[in-house]
Amino acid sequence: MNGFDSYPPPPGPGGPPEQAPPPMAPPPGMPGYPGARPTGSTDNRAIGSLVLGIVATVLCCLPLIGPICGTIAIVLYAKFIGDFNASGGRLVGKGMAIAGLVTGIIGVAIGLIYTIYWLIVGSVMGSILGHGFPGAK
Repeated sequence: MNGFDSYPPPPGPGGPPEQAPPPMAPPPGMPGYPGARPTGSTDNRAIGSLVLGIVATVLCCLPLIGPICGTIAIVLYAKFIGDFNASGGRLVGKGMAIAGLVTGIIGVAIGLIYTIYWLIVGSVMGSILGHGFPGAK
């Protein structure tokens, strides 16, 4: 008996039968990021805040339109964020509401500048042309 009798015979011409690799475990989630998305519903106030904030920013050059839409966007954000903090994760849309707040503030600021500008320009042009406000002497 030689020392090679304890090994199995070599594989046949087709090679050894292939086995499927063991199943892999799913990769772990990143720290701080849960694997599942929140299951709550997006609140309409968050959506409204975002939409009105965008409208305020886009139409801020029209007197009073930007400040009015921006103010409503800020109020909707304030009402939403109070309920969001108390909801315990049922409400979704904090990012939209924050974007509505930021765009609303921008719309109010630029809209007020335009409104004041046009009031000054209107009164100066009226005094230059000799047309005062109605009822003014």
